[in-house]
Amino acid sequence: MKRAKRLFFLLLITFFSAITCDLDYGLTPLPGKIEVTVIFRGTPPENTQGVYLVVAPTFPPHAINELFHSPNSLPVEIGLDTVHTEIVLPFGKYESISLWWYSRETKSNLADIMAMPLDASNLMPLGFELSANNPVFQINLHADWKKVDRDAAIEGTIYFNGPFPKTTLATAIAAYSREPDKNIEYLLYLKSIDFSVEGNPYHYKLPVRHGTIKYLAVFWLEENANLTDFEVIGFYQDQNNPGTPVKIRLEENETAKGIDIYADWSKIK
Repeated sequence: MKRAKRLFFLLLITFFSAITCDLDYGLTPLPGKIEVTVIFRGTPPENTQGVYLVVAPTFPPHAINELFHSPNSLPVEIGLDTVHTEIVLPFGKYESISLWWYSRETKSNLADIMAMPLDASNLMPLGFELSANNPVFQINLHADWKKVDRDAAIEGTIYFNGPFPKTTLATAIAAYSREPDKNIEYLLYLKSIDFSVEGNPYHYKLPVRHGTIKYLAVFWLEENANLTDFEVIGFYQDQNNPGTPVKIRLEENETAKGIDIYADWSKIK
């Protein structure tokens, strides 16, 4: 299981640890590009390493090497509110555009998406197409630094009712702004996630942004699964009303302790 988890982390981190290098697009110049204006709001956290523009032909991506990304971080400075950037791309269809934040202190993960525009018609990530008739796509992205400035925490213990399955790729605890209902919502509503869950019992401390967490859950991911194929095996619920998620309200610099969760492997479909 530990080996599988290290592989999972490697897949996630490969993108973030390699983003300072240019992609090798080959010798032939690419015919299309996206031009992006990023409007930042607020002040970047002190532990900010950088912010990177990412384009995915398929969302969610099945592999990290499917992604196109800016070769270097966007400029990050206090008082710098507007940044212009672009990525050259081959003609074709693309299903999402996003901004990923990277910390100096922790490994970036799926919760570090600062901005991802949605299609108002279906609330899915906004896509675009580049062609000979439309070789350039332009868009504005709005990014709030508060999303990644996690100034509070949730702490507790996860109790599993048996050993981890042999097919485990990763087990995680995640906090959400609202309870997700569809696979895509497991990314859209995500506020913080920790993939390092292992052992029984497991004590965790999850950094989050102060405010209200409406759903705190333990997820299991099987080997060879997509990143949105989460299985919910437990969540923080009302003991007097089982099945009802408990909201957790946090002030700035507050740690909510004793938030224990009981995870049941029989929940796996």
